[in-house]
Amino acid sequence: MLIFSRFRFRVLRRLKGSCFLLLLLLTLLFTGVGMPRAIAQLPLERLTTPFPEVFTQISDEETVRLAWIRLDGRPLFQIAEGSTPLAQRQRTIQQNLRLILEDYLSQEDPQLQIAIRPQQDTSDSLNVPYESQTIIIEVNDQELAKILPQDARQQYSDPLSYAETIRSALLDAFPRARREREAQSLQQQLWRALAILGLTIALSFAVHHLNQRLPHLRPLSQPNADTPITTQLTRQRQDNLKAVQKILGRLAQVLLWGVSGLVLLSLFPYTRGIQAWLTSQLRIYFFVSLIILLTYVAIRLAYILIDRFIETFVISAQLIPRRDQRMNQRVSTISGVTKGITTIVVSIIGIFTILIQLGVNIAPLIAGAGLIGVAISLASQNLIKDAINGFLILVEDQYAVGDVIGVGSVAGMVEKITLRITQLRDTEQRLITIPNSEIRIVSNLSSRHSQADIKIPVAYSADIDQALEIVKQTSWAMRHDPDWQSCILSDPLILGLDEFTLQGMIIRVWMRTEPLQQWNVAREFRRRIKQELDRAGIPLMVSQYEFLNREGSVEEMSGIGQRFGTGIPGFANPHGSDG
Repeated sequence: MLIFSRFRFRVLRRLKGSCFLLLLLLTLLFTGVGMPRAIAQLPLERLTTPFPEVFTQISDEETVRLAWIRLDGRPLFQIAEGSTPLAQRQRTIQQNLRLILEDYLSQEDPQLQIAIRPQQDTSDSLNVPYESQTIIIEVNDQELAKILPQDARQQYSDPLSYAETIRSALLDAFPRARREREAQSLQQQLWRALAILGLTIALSFAVHHLNQRLPHLRPLSQPNADTPITTQLTRQRQDNLKAVQKILGRLAQVLLWGVSGLVLLSLFPYTRGIQAWLTSQLRIYFFVSLIILLTYVAIRLAYILIDRFIETFVISAQLIPRRDQRMNQRVSTISGVTKGITTIVVSIIGIFTILIQLGVNIAPLIAGAGLIGVAISLASQNLIKDAINGFLILVEDQYAVGDVIGVGSVAGMVEKITLRITQLRDTEQRLITIPNSEIRIVSNLSSRHSQADIKIPVAYSADIDQALEIVKQTSWAMRHDPDWQSCILSDPLILGLDEFTLQGMIIRVWMRTEPLQQWNVAREFRRRIKQELDRAGIPLMVSQYEFLNREGSVEEMSGIGQRFGTGIPGFANPHGSDG
């Protein structure tokens, strides 16, 4: 029962988009069926075109604004702009046509008489060239329209010939309009509309079901767990495929219901005018929206191709060592930069396509953009240097996203690389932006491997051989510790006694680690060596303050200073050289 309720709810939710169309069809059903007369009529003035349909025609000689005169949404003839505003003239002719049609449909046995005559008197018309005359068209002794010379000129004809063409169109349009309003014709169109609506609902369910089932039909190949680069690229490709599938599914639903609605509106004479207005007035918005969606889909598909190409190149070149985190960082960086460039290029193409659809001449725009580009390149040479240096950074693999680098007086982890800038995040979480042209010397602390440089200070009183043995045992124990052996790449290198200072002796140890793991390894090693030295009773070096306050005579302290030849001030004579 619960499953049936859920299914019924989904069906009702899918039918929400067809409520308006069902209401329209039911209205036509009760209006056109069961009427005593052979003609079913609706008030035509309520279904006329909401706004004048005016468009511009560009010819070799001039630019002329034109408008269509329609009957039941079907085009009859065109008029051009003259001394009277085009929109006002179009409304006048459409109103005359509506009144004539109402009178024609109200007659039991209608007669259609169309007269064509010049506007001037007979005496005056002899002196006017036929291509410059104004022709009046009358239908059943009612004036329909005046055909101006510019109307005929746009049709490459003369006014009289153009009026004859209009007369033929009217002789076909009026009887057809009467036939389409008969009850039998409306019933046939109604059954067609119901069939189209049912087919649309079925196709809508099919598209929705296919959109839900498509990810399970052909799953992408799962990469090997030992290849993190291909895992990342496959995941990105799956996300892009899901995004493309989602937007295409919604676009298919919108197109399906939109086309179905326009077809349903075109079936009936009362609604065909609305369909014509929607087609003419909303066409440009439809194409602009479609171009935006196609641009988005093209960008996503380009991302998929980029990820697929990089994955194929990496696998074919066998560039996937088991622990090559460096290659993973470099692939991510190159993929991000390539996708950014692709997004810019495809977006520019989409913008130019939209401008073409809007009627903008892009040739001067492209020429102006070229000149502006040259001016900008001359005025901002640093941008070119940034781009060149950024390209060399990527090609030479100086650093990648995820590396810790030092540039001049700043250091941090690389968060973003473009052809123009490099962004770092330092230890205080400050975002540092550096132009690529300013990067000359780079210290990369995480390229392929890192190294922990550990200095262990011990006091002069300590047994140095015992301290070195403890350092060796502790380093080897940490090297073979299961929790740390994956971070340490090679055996620790104990350099021995490296330095004498005023406070004590320095033992130095090098440990090669995975990238970015040197600090964690060094902290853990210091903790362990401190515990081992404390157990062995080996003291660490003391500060100068602790050294001066130790138990012992001043002469003993000065002797230590003379032993190492350091000449510590105040140690040889604590009272000063002048005593």
